Amino acid sequence: MTLRSWLADAEHRLSLEGIDSARLEAQLLAAAAAGHDRAWVLTHAEEEFSSEGANALIDRRSAGEPLAYILGWREFFGRNFEVGPSVLIPRHETETLIECAIDEISSRPPGCTVLDLGTGSGCVAITLALECPDALVTAVDISPDALTCASSNASRLGAKVRLLKSDCFDALGDERFDLIATNPPYVGLTEVLPREVADHEPSIALYSGPTGTEFYERLAAQTPNHLGDGGRLLMEVGHRQAAAVRALFVNAGWRHERTKADLAGIPRVVSVSR
Repeated sequence: MTLRSWLADAEHRLSLEGIDSARLEAQLLAAAAAGHDRAWVLTHAEEEFSSEGANALIDRRSAGEPLAYILGWREFFGRNFEVGPSVLIPRHETETLIECAIDEISSRPPGCTVLDLGTGSGCVAITLALECPDALVTAVDISPDALTCASSNASRLGAKVRLLKSDCFDALGDERFDLIATNPPYVGLTEVLPREVADHEPSIALYSGPTGTEFYERLAAQTPNHLGDGGRLLMEVGHRQAAAVRALFVNAGWRHERTKADLAGIPRVVSVSR
């Protein structure tokens, strides 16, 4: 079988599973099986293709396993991050959080202290450390496996990030930061998620509690002890949560600074200060 024929069959099979980007995913899975990149796949379509390994990858994808976990990486802010089942898959809407954080860091003197709360793969902390090399970036996560993943990404990408195991602020003592950025758990327990998310991504990083706002309530109460004078807290929020999160913080004595929408026009990042 030629690679072109296999790609056509794989695209058809993935389309039947309701995968929108079936052609692209078939190409990426073929590249992974062949040990090459997508460009090689696009330029060698007429070659004979050993399909056994690629078929196994298609089986996994058809069963609902996320493409990023099968490939072992996901692109975020122009860089590839290693990912696995211990961490959330970086999503492009989180790049809105990066953009807001870069704006804040750029407005401050060198040595701005930054905390990434719940770092997962490290995509936020590492990106900020690389985009803003004068910043001093700390990242925490409750999961040792997530911290192992973040450490690997930081080393491979050449980012200087301090990584700590911590349940929220517990391991930080009385440290204060100029900027705290977080993409926290914000899914309610009864919210219906796509199969590949609910069945494969780590529940501890997804679910906040019955309403989905429980972690924000914790942030509103605890963050004042860790935010320096003039500091900002930047939070990614769910697609229907911006108004509720904004009100929650204002009612707790915070000042709303900004809400920024993602590229889809959905209010995605809420910025507050004391």
